Amino acid sequence: MTGRYKVITLCGSTRFKDQFYETQKRLTLEGNIVISVGLFGHSGDAEVWTEGTKEMLDDMHKRKIDMADAIFVINVGGYIGSSTRSEIEYATATGKEVMYLEEPGRAADLTAAESRVAEQSARLREVAKALRKAKEGLEALEAQKANIARLEEYLATDWKADYEADEKGEISKTVARDVLGQDTLYNLLEEISEFYDNQSQQ
Repeated sequence: MTGRYKVITLCGSTRFKDQFYETQKRLTLEGNIVISVGLFGHSGDAEVWTEGTKEMLDDMHKRKIDMADAIFVINVGGYIGSSTRSEIEYATATGKEVMYLEEPGRAADLTAAESRVAEQSARLREVAKALRKAKEGLEALEAQKANIARLEEYLATDWKADYEADEKGEISKTVARDVLGQDTLYNLLEEISEFYDNQSQQ
């Protein structure tokens, strides 16, 4: 097969490293030029989390989308995180074709607990990011008040049952489970509370 090759940029959570490699190989053999991620932050590439690197890589991936005819979303188990969703929206806005490993409707196959854990994990990451930026001003954290309230409610209601379900292996490993980390949610909410206390004392 020779001629003009379709250029496809892979998008998705970097926790799905094996699926990225498998998809890259398959699409290449099908006659496509495949652009992938350079690092897998959720699969052990700690360099991603150094100051400024994640933001650079996110912007760089948008430029990779600019270079492509289409994007291919690695949405194992139907999971699409906030960063990937932003890339889908960007690709759609710039007229790129959007393809999926699993049709988006597959998200309906998740159990109620899995959907809840994935949703709350995405919310936790957004709040944590806002907190890190709070030293530049309160605006970003203030915009997360609804998410903070929902996380507080989750901790007081469903968190324990979901944690126990995860301990029993009832929550799929493909579901984002940040919010179930030992003390992760509690410590984040405590840090936010202390931050506001400090602000009120200044």
